[in-house]
Amino acid sequence: MNLRAVPVSVFFLFFFAACNNNGSTKKEDAAIDTATGSIQIKELETELSKEPQADSLREGLVEQLVLTNQYGKALEQVEVLLKKNPSSPAYLFMKADALEKKGDTTGAISFFEQSITAAGIFTEAQLRLASLYAETGNKNALTICEVMLKDPTAVKLRSDILFVKAVYYNKVKDTKNALRIYDQIIKEDYTYLEAYIEKGLVYYDMGNFAEAHKQFERSTSISNKFADGYFWMAKAEEKLNKTQEAIDNYKRSLALDQNITEARDALKRLGAVK
Repeated sequence: MNLRAVPVSVFFLFFFAACNNNGSTKKEDAAIDTATGSIQIKELETELSKEPQADSLREGLVEQLVLTNQYGKALEQVEVLLKKNPSSPAYLFMKADALEKKGDTTGAISFFEQSITAAGIFTEAQLRLASLYAETGNKNALTICEVMLKDPTAVKLRSDILFVKAVYYNKVKDTKNALRIYDQIIKEDYTYLEAYIEKGLVYYDMGNFAEAHKQFERSTSISNKFADGYFWMAKAEEKLNKTQEAIDNYKRSLALDQNITEARDALKRLGAVK
């Protein structure tokens, strides 16, 4: 699931203010160059060796370790922070975030719950918790989402909240409700590209490749830089025996995002590249 929510990289910039005004901000996921991240990690480690009590440096180190997929090391640093302040909502959230990205869903759920309890009101943690419940088919996802949808302070996250509800319904094979909510998201926020993809995937899984292609194509008509849209268009075109169109769109998706290895593999399979 790809929520348009607040990444940990900007979390500390607004957390305490958010606790006071119960607000939240919707941001795109942060990206980092691996080489740059390694340099920053070394610099932070050097500074920490000089000032081991500087929590802000350790927080920055945790952030960089998570961004470079070094989750074990990140968790070690979070434990140092939690030892000093075990009830900090921010540090509990950081641990949950690292656990989720490490693949420990059970642990992540536990620490998101603890961060919410410690903060009282913590919309970002609630949303992340709901998304984990949705992905595991746990009906608690709907309970959290309904509470958040009634909370005026979470209005900026409305599309994300609805998206989580749709993902839950899709997970439990309630296609009718999943499609209904994807349509609601698109009606309220037509730029929410992930909704077109997920709606298209519902039709794709049903074997309705023409309708799936239509939804994927709609996403690229809104943003011609949306690599995932072109990739899924190509997947549907393959199913529709439109090989040349599929090749063209696999190439477009790869030109926009070199990390879509499936597009490269598909081009090799179709004989378009060696």
